[in-house]
Amino acid sequence: MLNIFLNKKRTQSGLLYFIHTVNAFRFLVLSFLPTALFAQFDNNYIPIKAKGEMPSRFYQTLTGETEIKIVLEDADLSKKRQKAFETTTRFTLQQIFLSGSIYYNDPCTPYVREVMESLLATVSPKPQIDVFVSRFASPNAAIWQDGTLIINIGLLARLENETQLAFVLAHEIGHYQNNHPFRQYARQNQPDNIQKRALDNLKASVAYTQEKEEEADAFALELLTQAGYDNDEGRKALDLILKDFVSENCMSHFFPIDEADMCSELEVQTYINMDRRTAGHFAPLIVKKRQEEMEHSAASQDEVASKDDVYMASPNDFEAIRHIAQFELIENNYSEADYISTLYYAMILQKKYRDNIYLSAKIAESLFQLYFYKKRGAIDRILKVNRENNAQKEILRLSCFMRKVDEDTLQELVGTYLSTQYKNWGEVDETIAITMAKYMEATTGREEAKSYFQHCTKHFPQGKHYLYAKARCE
Repeated sequence: MLNIFLNKKRTQSGLLYFIHTVNAFRFLVLSFLPTALFAQFDNNYIPIKAKGEMPSRFYQTLTGETEIKIVLEDADLSKKRQKAFETTTRFTLQQIFLSGSIYYNDPCTPYVREVMESLLATVSPKPQIDVFVSRFASPNAAIWQDGTLIINIGLLARLENETQLAFVLAHEIGHYQNNHPFRQYARQNQPDNIQKRALDNLKASVAYTQEKEEEADAFALELLTQAGYDNDEGRKALDLILKDFVSENCMSHFFPIDEADMCSELEVQTYINMDRRTAGHFAPLIVKKRQEEMEHSAASQDEVASKDDVYMASPNDFEAIRHIAQFELIENNYSEADYISTLYYAMILQKKYRDNIYLSAKIAESLFQLYFYKKRGAIDRILKVNRENNAQKEILRLSCFMRKVDEDTLQELVGTYLSTQYKNWGEVDETIAITMAKYMEATTGREEAKSYFQHCTKHFPQGKHYLYAKARCE
Protein backbone atom coordinates (compact mmCIF):
# COMPACT_ATOMS: atom_id res chain seq x y z
CA MET A 1 0.00 0.00 0.00
CA LEU A 2 2.74 2.42 0.96
CA ASN A 3 5.45 3.17 -1.55
CA ILE A 4 8.62 4.43 0.07
CA PHE A 5 10.92 6.90 -1.59
CA LEU A 6 13.98 4.65 -1.97
CA ASN A 7 12.73 1.65 -3.94
CA LYS A 8 15.50 1.21 -6.47
CA LYS A 9 18.53 -0.94 -5.69
CA ARG A 10 21.46 1.14 -4.65
CA THR A 11 25.05 0.26 -5.30
CA GLN A 12 27.28 0.07 -2.27
CA SER A 13 29.66 3.00 -1.95
CA GLY A 14 32.80 3.29 0.14
CA LEU A 15 32.18 4.77 3.57
CA LEU A 16 33.70 8.17 4.15
CA TYR A 17 35.15 8.59 7.60
CA PHE A 18 35.72 11.84 9.44
CA ILE A 19 39.14 12.74 10.63
CA HIS A 20 38.62 13.90 14.18
CA THR A 21 42.05 15.26 14.97
CA VAL A 22 41.95 19.02 14.69
CA ASN A 23 44.92 19.61 12.40
CA ALA A 24 44.00 16.93 9.92
CA PHE A 25 40.42 18.15 9.74
CA ARG A 26 41.46 21.75 9.17
CA PHE A 27 43.69 20.69 6.29
CA LEU A 28 40.91 18.58 4.81
CA VAL A 29 38.30 21.33 4.98
CA LEU A 30 40.49 24.04 3.53
CA SER A 31 41.47 21.86 0.58
CA PHE A 32 37.86 21.16 -0.48
CA LEU A 33 35.84 23.09 -2.98
CA PRO A 34 32.19 23.54 -1.81
CA THR A 35 30.89 20.71 -4.01
CA ALA A 36 33.53 18.29 -2.79
CA LEU A 37 32.97 19.45 0.77
CA PHE A 38 29.30 18.51 0.67
CA ALA A 39 30.12 15.21 -1.05
CA GLN A 40 31.64 13.88 2.18
CA PHE A 41 28.07 13.56 3.52
CA ASP A 42 26.60 11.81 0.48
CA ASN A 43 27.14 8.22 1.62
CA ASN A 44 27.51 8.11 5.38
CA TYR A 45 28.29 9.96 8.59
CA ILE A 46 30.38 8.82 11.56
CA PRO A 47 29.22 10.60 14.78
CA ILE A 48 31.86 12.45 16.79
CA LYS A 49 33.24 10.49 19.73
CA ALA A 50 35.41 11.80 22.55
CA LYS A 51 39.01 10.82 21.92
CA GLY A 52 42.53 11.97 22.61
CA GLU A 53 43.96 13.91 25.53
CA MET A 54 41.59 16.13 27.50
CA PRO A 55 42.43 19.84 26.99
CA SER A 56 43.82 21.63 30.05
CA ARG A 57 40.97 24.17 30.15
CA PHE A 58 38.46 21.32 30.00
CA TYR A 59 40.19 19.66 32.97
CA GLN A 60 40.29 22.91 34.95
CA THR A 61 36.52 23.22 34.65
CA LEU A 62 36.02 19.63 35.76
CA THR A 63 38.13 20.22 38.86
CA GLY A 64 36.66 23.67 39.61
CA GLU A 65 39.98 25.48 39.19
CA THR A 66 38.81 28.28 36.90
CA GLU A 67 38.89 31.82 38.25
CA ILE A 68 35.53 33.55 38.71
CA LYS A 69 35.91 37.28 38.22
CA ILE A 70 33.43 39.56 39.95
CA VAL A 71 34.04 43.28 39.48
CA LEU A 72 30.94 44.97 40.86
CA GLU A 73 31.20 47.79 43.30
CA ASP A 74 27.45 48.14 43.57
CA ALA A 75 26.70 44.48 44.28
CA ASP A 76 25.27 44.61 47.78
CA LEU A 77 26.04 41.02 48.62
CA SER A 78 28.04 39.70 51.52
CA LYS A 79 31.25 37.76 50.95
CA LYS A 80 29.31 34.69 52.00
CA ARG A 81 26.81 35.26 49.19
CA GLN A 82 29.57 35.89 46.66
CA LYS A 83 31.23 32.66 47.75
CA ALA A 84 27.92 30.87 47.26
CA PHE A 85 27.75 32.28 43.72
CA GLU A 86 31.23 30.95 42.95
CA THR A 87 30.31 27.54 44.35
CA THR A 88 27.07 27.42 42.35
CA THR A 89 28.86 28.42 39.14
CA ARG A 90 31.58 25.81 39.53
CA PHE A 91 29.13 23.06 40.51
CA THR A 92 26.84 23.77 37.54
CA LEU A 93 29.73 23.71 35.06
CA GLN A 94 31.21 20.57 36.61
CA GLN A 95 27.90 18.78 36.18
CA ILE A 96 27.66 19.85 32.52
CA PHE A 97 31.23 18.80 31.73
CA LEU A 98 30.99 15.52 33.67
CA SER A 99 27.80 14.59 31.79
CA GLY A 100 29.73 14.12 28.56
CA SER A 101 27.78 16.92 26.91
CA ILE A 102 30.85 18.96 25.90
CA TYR A 103 32.89 18.14 22.80
CA TYR A 104 36.68 18.19 22.81
CA ASN A 105 39.25 17.37 20.11
CA ASP A 106 36.34 17.67 17.69
CA PRO A 107 36.18 19.45 14.29
CA CYS A 108 33.68 22.14 15.34
CA THR A 109 35.31 23.78 18.36
CA PRO A 110 38.53 25.08 16.68
CA TYR A 111 36.54 27.02 14.08
CA VAL A 112 34.18 28.53 16.66
CA ARG A 113 37.21 29.58 18.71
CA GLU A 114 38.78 31.18 15.65
CA VAL A 115 35.68 33.34 15.20
CA MET A 116 35.74 34.14 18.91
CA GLU A 117 39.38 35.26 18.69
CA SER A 118 38.59 37.60 15.81
CA LEU A 119 36.01 39.29 18.07
CA LEU A 120 38.13 39.39 21.23
CA ALA A 121 41.02 40.96 19.31
CA THR A 122 39.01 44.21 19.18
CA VAL A 123 38.23 44.28 22.94
CA SER A 124 40.63 46.08 25.28
CA PRO A 125 41.60 44.83 27.75
CA LYS A 126 41.10 41.41 26.19
CA PRO A 127 38.90 39.20 28.41
CA GLN A 128 39.80 35.58 29.07
CA ILE A 129 36.90 33.67 27.48
CA ASP A 130 37.05 30.00 26.55
CA VAL A 131 34.41 28.70 24.16
CA PHE A 132 33.12 25.13 24.04
CA VAL A 133 30.58 23.37 21.82
CA SER A 134 27.96 21.23 23.55
CA ARG A 135 25.77 18.36 22.41
CA PHE A 136 22.61 20.15 23.57
CA ALA A 137 19.93 20.32 20.87
CA SER A 138 18.28 23.61 21.86
CA PRO A 139 19.29 26.66 19.75
CA ASN A 140 21.05 28.49 22.55
CA ALA A 141 24.35 29.69 23.99
CA ALA A 142 25.37 30.73 27.51
CA ILE A 143 28.31 32.22 29.37
CA TRP A 144 29.41 31.96 32.99
CA GLN A 145 31.33 34.45 35.12
CA ASP A 146 34.52 32.38 34.90
CA GLY A 147 34.62 33.02 31.14
CA THR A 148 33.23 29.64 30.06
CA LEU A 149 31.07 30.12 26.96
CA ILE A 150 29.05 27.17 25.71
CA ILE A 151 27.33 27.19 22.33
CA ASN A 152 24.92 24.37 21.61
CA ILE A 153 25.22 22.16 18.54
CA GLY A 154 21.51 22.86 17.98
CA LEU A 155 22.34 26.53 17.37
CA LEU A 156 25.28 25.80 15.05
CA ALA A 157 22.95 23.62 12.99
CA ARG A 158 20.58 26.56 12.43
CA LEU A 159 22.95 29.42 11.62
CA GLU A 160 23.43 30.36 7.98
CA ASN A 161 26.82 32.08 7.95
CA GLU A 162 29.79 33.10 10.05
CA THR A 163 28.46 36.58 10.84
CA GLN A 164 25.42 35.11 12.56
CA LEU A 165 27.75 32.91 14.63
CA ALA A 166 29.84 35.98 15.44
CA PHE A 167 26.71 37.82 16.64
CA VAL A 168 25.80 34.98 19.01
CA LEU A 169 29.33 34.90 20.43
CA ALA A 170 29.50 38.71 20.68
CA HIS A 171 26.15 38.73 22.51
CA GLU A 172 27.55 36.33 25.11
CA ILE A 173 30.74 38.41 25.40
CA GLY A 174 28.43 41.35 26.14
CA HIS A 175 26.85 39.43 29.01
CA TYR A 176 30.30 38.64 30.41
CA GLN A 177 31.69 42.15 30.06
CA ASN A 178 28.63 43.57 31.82
CA ASN A 179 28.76 40.94 34.59
CA HIS A 180 25.23 39.82 33.79
CA PRO A 181 25.59 36.27 35.21
CA PHE A 182 26.54 37.67 38.61
CA ARG A 183 24.06 40.55 38.44
CA GLN A 184 21.25 38.06 37.81
CA TYR A 185 22.34 35.99 40.79
CA ALA A 186 22.67 39.07 43.01
CA ARG A 187 19.19 40.25 42.05
CA GLN A 188 17.63 36.89 42.80
CA ASN A 189 19.25 36.83 46.22
CA GLN A 190 18.19 40.29 47.32
CA PRO A 191 15.10 40.09 49.60
CA ASP A 192 14.02 43.59 48.53
CA ASN A 193 13.48 42.31 44.98
CA ILE A 194 10.94 39.71 46.01
CA GLN A 195 7.47 40.96 45.13
CA LYS A 196 4.40 40.28 47.23
CA ARG A 197 2.58 38.65 44.34
CA ALA A 198 4.05 35.89 42.24
CA LEU A 199 2.75 37.47 39.02
CA ASP A 200 4.45 40.77 39.85
CA ASN A 201 7.67 38.93 40.57
CA LEU A 202 7.45 37.09 37.25
CA LYS A 203 6.81 40.31 35.33
CA ALA A 204 9.73 42.00 37.04
CA SER A 205 12.00 39.07 36.23
CA VAL A 206 10.99 39.10 32.55
CA ALA A 207 11.52 42.89 32.36
CA TYR A 208 14.96 42.56 33.95
CA THR A 209 15.93 39.77 31.56
CA GLN A 210 14.71 41.84 28.62
CA GLU A 211 16.84 44.79 29.70
CA LYS A 212 20.01 42.70 29.99
CA GLU A 213 19.40 40.93 26.68
CA GLU A 214 19.02 44.25 24.88
CA GLU A 215 22.18 45.52 26.57
CA ALA A 216 24.09 42.48 25.30
CA ASP A 217 22.60 42.93 21.80
CA ALA A 218 23.82 46.54 21.64
CA PHE A 219 27.29 45.44 22.71
CA ALA A 220 27.25 42.65 20.10
CA LEU A 221 26.34 44.91 17.19
CA GLU A 222 29.11 47.37 18.08
CA LEU A 223 31.61 44.54 18.43
CA LEU A 224 30.62 43.07 15.05
CA THR A 225 31.31 46.40 13.38
CA GLN A 226 34.69 46.72 15.10
CA ALA A 227 35.65 43.22 13.95
CA GLY A 228 34.60 43.95 10.35
CA TYR A 229 31.40 41.90 10.20
CA ASP A 230 28.12 43.02 8.65
CA ASN A 231 25.99 43.72 11.73
CA ASP A 232 22.80 43.81 9.63
CA GLU A 233 23.44 40.17 8.79
CA GLY A 234 24.20 39.42 12.43
CA ARG A 235 20.72 40.50 13.46
CA LYS A 236 19.26 37.67 11.38
CA ALA A 237 20.49 35.15 13.93
CA LEU A 238 17.46 36.02 16.06
CA ASP A 239 15.11 35.09 13.21
CA LEU A 240 16.65 31.62 13.04
CA ILE A 241 16.06 31.04 16.75
CA LEU A 242 12.35 31.74 16.35
CA LYS A 243 11.40 30.13 13.07
CA ASP A 244 10.89 26.48 12.18
CA PHE A 245 13.79 24.66 10.58
CA VAL A 246 11.64 24.25 7.48
CA SER A 247 8.03 25.16 6.80
CA GLU A 248 6.72 21.97 5.28
CA ASN A 249 5.35 18.63 6.37
CA CYS A 250 8.30 16.27 5.96
CA MET A 251 6.29 13.15 6.76
CA SER A 252 3.95 13.60 3.83
CA HIS A 253 6.94 14.19 1.56
CA PHE A 254 8.49 10.83 2.44
CA PHE A 255 5.42 8.70 2.99
CA PRO A 256 2.10 8.82 1.10
CA ILE A 257 -0.02 8.84 4.25
CA ASP A 258 -3.79 8.83 4.22
CA GLU A 259 -5.04 12.39 4.68
CA ALA A 260 -7.36 11.23 7.46
CA ASP A 261 -4.36 10.25 9.55
CA MET A 262 -2.78 13.70 9.34
CA CYS A 263 -3.48 16.27 12.03
CA SER A 264 -5.58 19.26 11.05
CA GLU A 265 -4.45 22.78 11.91
CA LEU A 266 -6.86 22.87 14.85
CA GLU A 267 -5.60 19.52 16.12
CA VAL A 268 -2.01 20.72 15.91
CA GLN A 269 -2.77 23.91 17.85
CA THR A 270 -4.65 21.93 20.51
CA TYR A 271 -1.80 19.45 20.72
CA ILE A 272 0.79 22.22 21.07
CA ASN A 273 -0.99 23.70 24.09
CA MET A 274 -1.26 20.41 25.98
CA ASP A 275 0.87 20.52 29.16
CA ARG A 276 2.71 23.58 27.85
CA ARG A 277 4.84 25.20 30.53
CA THR A 278 3.73 28.78 31.10
CA ALA A 279 7.26 30.16 31.36
CA GLY A 280 8.06 28.83 27.92
CA HIS A 281 5.88 31.47 26.30
CA PHE A 282 8.14 34.30 27.43
CA ALA A 283 11.27 33.32 25.50
CA PRO A 284 9.79 34.07 22.03
CA LEU A 285 8.35 37.35 23.32
CA ILE A 286 11.74 38.42 24.62
CA VAL A 287 13.41 37.60 21.32
CA LYS A 288 10.78 39.52 19.34
CA LYS A 289 11.18 42.56 21.56
CA ARG A 290 14.95 42.36 21.11
CA GLN A 291 14.44 42.39 17.35
CA GLU A 292 12.19 45.43 17.58
CA GLU A 293 14.69 47.26 19.76
CA MET A 294 17.58 46.58 17.37
CA GLU A 295 15.54 47.67 14.35
CA HIS A 296 14.50 50.86 16.16
CA SER A 297 18.10 51.56 17.17
CA ALA A 298 19.37 51.08 13.62
CA ALA A 299 16.61 53.23 12.11
CA SER A 300 17.31 56.07 14.53
CA GLN A 301 20.93 56.40 13.41
CA ASP A 302 21.87 58.67 10.51
CA GLU A 303 24.47 56.17 9.33
CA VAL A 304 24.48 52.58 10.47
CA ALA A 305 28.04 51.35 10.69
CA SER A 306 28.19 48.02 8.91
CA LYS A 307 30.54 46.09 6.65
CA ASP A 308 30.03 43.91 3.64
CA ASP A 309 32.01 40.99 5.07
CA VAL A 310 30.05 37.93 6.14
CA TYR A 311 33.08 35.67 6.57
CA MET A 312 36.31 36.69 8.29
CA ALA A 313 37.66 33.13 8.45
CA SER A 314 36.41 30.88 5.63
CA PRO A 315 32.98 30.11 4.09
CA ASN A 316 34.14 26.54 3.45
CA ASP A 317 34.97 26.15 7.14
CA PHE A 318 31.55 27.41 8.19
CA GLU A 319 29.63 25.21 5.76
CA ALA A 320 31.53 22.14 6.92
CA ILE A 321 30.85 22.90 10.58
CA ARG A 322 27.20 23.68 9.90
CA HIS A 323 26.62 20.36 8.15
CA ILE A 324 28.47 18.42 10.84
CA ALA A 325 26.28 20.17 13.41
CA GLN A 326 23.12 19.12 11.56
CA PHE A 327 24.19 15.48 11.66
CA GLU A 328 25.25 15.77 15.31
CA LEU A 329 21.87 17.30 16.13
CA ILE A 330 20.26 14.10 14.88
CA GLU A 331 22.65 11.91 16.85
CA ASN A 332 22.16 13.84 20.09
CA ASN A 333 18.38 13.97 19.80
CA TYR A 334 18.32 10.19 19.41
CA SER A 335 20.59 9.69 22.44
CA GLU A 336 18.07 11.75 24.45
CA ALA A 337 15.23 9.49 23.27
CA ASP A 338 13.67 12.39 21.33
CA TYR A 339 12.67 10.17 18.42
CA ILE A 340 10.33 12.75 16.89
CA SER A 341 13.07 15.38 16.50
CA THR A 342 15.50 12.71 15.29
CA LEU A 343 13.06 11.59 12.63
CA TYR A 344 12.23 15.14 11.59
CA TYR A 345 15.80 16.37 11.14
CA ALA A 346 16.94 13.12 9.50
CA MET A 347 14.15 13.37 6.92
CA ILE A 348 15.12 16.97 6.18
CA LEU A 349 18.74 16.06 5.54
CA GLN A 350 17.91 12.96 3.53
CA LYS A 351 16.07 15.10 1.01
CA LYS A 352 19.55 16.44 0.21
CA TYR A 353 21.65 13.33 0.91
CA ARG A 354 19.36 10.64 -0.41
CA ASP A 355 21.96 7.85 -0.31
CA ASN A 356 23.28 8.58 3.18
CA ILE A 357 23.25 5.30 5.11
CA TYR A 358 23.50 6.99 8.51
CA LEU A 359 20.32 8.98 7.84
CA SER A 360 18.46 5.89 6.64
CA ALA A 361 19.49 4.09 9.82
CA LYS A 362 18.38 6.93 12.09
CA ILE A 363 14.99 7.18 10.37
CA ALA A 364 14.60 3.41 10.71
CA GLU A 365 15.56 3.42 14.39
CA SER A 366 13.28 6.32 15.24
CA LEU A 367 10.29 4.87 13.41
CA PHE A 368 10.78 1.54 15.16
CA GLN A 369 11.03 3.15 18.61
CA LEU A 370 7.86 5.16 18.01
CA TYR A 371 6.05 2.01 16.84
CA PHE A 372 7.43 0.08 19.83
CA TYR A 373 5.95 2.59 22.31
CA LYS A 374 2.73 2.90 20.33
CA LYS A 375 2.28 -0.88 20.48
CA ARG A 376 2.71 -0.83 24.26
CA GLY A 377 0.36 2.09 24.79
CA ALA A 378 3.18 4.31 26.07
CA ILE A 379 3.54 6.72 23.15
CA ASP A 380 2.33 9.71 25.19
CA ARG A 381 5.19 9.25 27.64
CA ILE A 382 7.71 9.55 24.79
CA LEU A 383 5.95 12.49 23.15
CA LYS A 384 5.30 14.51 26.31
CA VAL A 385 8.79 15.97 26.72
CA ASN A 386 8.92 16.83 23.04
CA ARG A 387 5.56 18.61 23.24
CA GLU A 388 6.50 20.57 26.37
CA ASN A 389 9.92 21.76 25.28
CA ASN A 390 9.77 22.07 21.50
CA ALA A 391 8.60 25.29 19.91
CA GLN A 392 8.87 24.20 16.28
CA LYS A 393 5.43 23.78 14.81
CA GLU A 394 6.37 21.23 12.14
CA ILE A 395 8.05 18.96 14.67
CA LEU A 396 4.94 19.20 16.81
CA ARG A 397 2.81 18.43 13.76
CA LEU A 398 4.79 15.23 13.30
CA SER A 399 4.44 14.48 17.02
CA CYS A 400 0.66 15.03 16.74
CA PHE A 401 0.55 12.57 13.84
CA MET A 402 2.37 9.89 15.84
CA ARG A 403 -0.10 10.28 18.67
CA LYS A 404 -3.12 10.17 16.38
CA VAL A 405 -2.18 7.42 13.90
CA ASP A 406 -3.47 3.93 14.71
CA GLU A 407 -1.08 1.10 15.50
CA ASP A 408 -1.78 -0.92 12.33
CA THR A 409 -1.09 2.02 10.01
CA LEU A 410 2.13 2.85 11.85
CA GLN A 411 3.20 -0.80 11.74
CA GLU A 412 2.71 -0.89 7.98
CA LEU A 413 4.57 2.37 7.50
CA VAL A 414 7.52 1.22 9.63
CA GLY A 415 7.58 -2.24 8.09
CA THR A 416 7.61 -0.96 4.52
CA TYR A 417 10.39 1.52 5.21
CA LEU A 418 12.49 -1.02 7.10
CA SER A 419 12.08 -3.64 4.40
CA THR A 420 13.40 -1.24 1.77
CA GLN A 421 16.37 -0.16 3.86
CA TYR A 422 17.16 -3.76 4.85
CA LYS A 423 17.21 -4.77 1.20
CA ASN A 424 19.53 -1.90 0.33
CA TRP A 425 21.84 -1.74 3.34
CA GLY A 426 21.18 -4.79 5.53
CA GLU A 427 24.57 -6.32 4.76
CA VAL A 428 26.64 -3.17 5.28
CA ASP A 429 24.91 -1.34 8.15
CA GLU A 430 24.47 -3.06 11.51
CA THR A 431 21.92 -0.56 12.82
CA ILE A 432 19.50 -1.21 9.97
CA ALA A 433 20.01 -4.97 10.29
CA ILE A 434 19.38 -5.13 14.04
CA THR A 435 16.42 -2.75 13.81
CA MET A 436 14.81 -5.00 11.20
CA ALA A 437 15.36 -8.00 13.46
CA LYS A 438 13.74 -6.21 16.42
CA TYR A 439 10.80 -5.17 14.27
CA MET A 440 10.23 -8.75 13.08
CA GLU A 441 10.36 -10.00 16.66
CA ALA A 442 7.85 -7.37 17.77
CA THR A 443 5.40 -8.12 14.96
CA THR A 444 5.82 -11.85 14.20
CA GLY A 445 7.50 -13.32 17.27
CA ARG A 446 10.92 -14.61 18.28
CA GLU A 447 10.94 -17.69 16.07
CA GLU A 448 10.18 -15.78 12.86
CA ALA A 449 12.83 -13.18 13.73
CA LYS A 450 15.65 -15.67 14.33
CA SER A 451 16.91 -15.59 10.75
CA TYR A 452 17.26 -11.81 10.99
CA PHE A 453 19.24 -12.02 14.23
CA GLN A 454 21.40 -14.73 12.65
CA HIS A 455 21.98 -12.35 9.77
CA CYS A 456 23.34 -9.81 12.26
CA THR A 457 25.73 -12.27 13.89
CA LYS A 458 26.98 -13.40 10.46
CA HIS A 459 27.61 -10.00 8.90
CA PHE A 460 28.59 -8.01 12.02
CA PRO A 461 30.64 -10.32 14.27
CA GLN A 462 32.50 -7.30 15.73
CA GLY A 463 29.42 -5.09 16.00
CA LYS A 464 28.06 -3.54 19.17
CA HIS A 465 24.83 -5.57 18.81
CA TYR A 466 26.52 -8.94 18.27
CA LEU A 467 26.02 -10.35 21.77
CA TYR A 468 22.38 -9.18 21.84
CA ALA A 469 21.69 -10.75 18.44
CA LYS A 470 23.42 -13.98 19.43
CA ALA A 471 21.30 -14.25 22.58
CA ARG A 472 18.11 -13.81 20.54
CA CYS A 473 19.16 -16.67 18.27
CA GLU A 474 19.32 -19.15 21.16
